[in-house]
Amino acid sequence: MDNQNSWAHKIKEVISYGLIVTVGLAMGYGVKYGIEKYNEEPAFIQTNTQAHFENTNNKVVIYTTQWCPYCKKAKKFLTEKNIAFTERDIELGDKTIDDLFASINSPGVPKIVIGNVIINGFNTQLITKNLNDQTLL
Repeated sequence: MDNQNSWAHKIKEVISYGLIVTVGLAMGYGVKYGIEKYNEEPAFIQTNTQAHFENTNNKVVIYTTQWCPYCKKAKKFLTEKNIAFTERDIELGDKTIDDLFASINSPGVPKIVIGNVIINGFNTQLITKNLNDQTLL
């Protein structure tokens, strides 16, 4: 009987350790996922964008770099939709452009400013929606 109790005790111990490890891993993954979601860049920023439209008559402003493939896709998309836009290359060393881009407070390009919305990245659905909202399409 002692042998059976000993085996039962060992099985319970192994199951307990297995559950502890599983719960620990799940918690670690959950925390990692939560931190990544918290730090994830939002698809768009809704803010006062008036400064971005000074010195331009266009209703769309796009912040780009020459090497960015998504910037090229965004410009092509806007051109194909016959949307006039002002392009601002953030690598030209223009202080005004640098200050405006810094005011977005979100790294990466392209940044597409339409109305009071700044779209992070090339997202055709968001671009189309906001162009429609501004009656530009």
